[in-house]
Amino acid sequence: MKNLSGSEPNGSFGPLEVGTRSIKRIALLTNPLAGKGAAVHAAQRARDRFSQLGIDVVSLQGASAASSLQLAEAAVKDERLDALVVCGGDGLINLALQAQAQTDMPLGLIPAGTGNDHAREYHIPTDPEKAADVVAQGFFTTTDLGLITEISQDSEEPAETRWFGTIACAGFDSLVTDRTNRMTWPKGQNRYNLAIVREVMNWRTIPTRIVLDHETVIDEGIKLCSIGNTQTYGGGMKICPTANHHDGLFDLTIMGDISRTKAVGKFAKILKGTLQEGDGISFYRAKHVRIDMPNMNCYADGDLMTTLPMELEVVSGAGRYLVPRP
Repeated sequence: MKNLSGSEPNGSFGPLEVGTRSIKRIALLTNPLAGKGAAVHAAQRARDRFSQLGIDVVSLQGASAASSLQLAEAAVKDERLDALVVCGGDGLINLALQAQAQTDMPLGLIPAGTGNDHAREYHIPTDPEKAADVVAQGFFTTTDLGLITEISQDSEEPAETRWFGTIACAGFDSLVTDRTNRMTWPKGQNRYNLAIVREVMNWRTIPTRIVLDHETVIDEGIKLCSIGNTQTYGGGMKICPTANHHDGLFDLTIMGDISRTKAVGKFAKILKGTLQEGDGISFYRAKHVRIDMPNMNCYADGDLMTTLPMELEVVSGAGRYLVPRP
């Protein structure tokens, strides 16, 4: 593990804050399409549980991502509300973070997606009633978040920024997601699995330049780069197995120019949670990352963020989640 920040890998950075907030009235933001429609049922079960606990619920459901973001922004500014609660998957949580990051409004989670990697990181129960109980307890902690800045080719254009909570990726992962989005058959997880098979058959090395903490580290062809604030993506795949969401650093996992056969073995270890450094896998830690791959998209929290090049920075204490009491 190469740590370029000069800090201890597991040291404490930034304003860690824990506390309890009285939860009497919440906004519940729902994505009805999350989890193949499971979010609708999960939201209703959570609302019923909140009602039993004497908590008022303001239900929010946008007709589009833009309208959902507007609703989230309004909720965060509403002093009558004690929390913004998201019922959906990691994509909807990412949308909520754009409104909620670096504010005093805590974010509660009712997991109802297919991956639920935020919930996994913060030990949120997948049962809607139990997740609602976590929100009702009002115990919160601050965490690191990642901030992505798009590098515009036109210097006169303002830079676009976007928060993420789990992992940003570029390379093979991005190509699989791109292909999945272009495919119309089959449906569901099988479409993603087929996209993986096709991209493996198209296995190729990608020219890459990565700068960590303003010091050039990699300028060569690689297969993928995952930049983790947390450990897992894709529903529990431990691509950044030692990431800590409060150490003030990203964990990077870089797969070098290895063969297709060797890569299959590495992905098996990612699935098992046993990936280690060496033999084509490199681990790094850094606070600031710049990455450039030609014509490559970046995905984070499962959603498209930007087209490279881009810069990423850890912002300590930017997140504020309602979590189970220790």
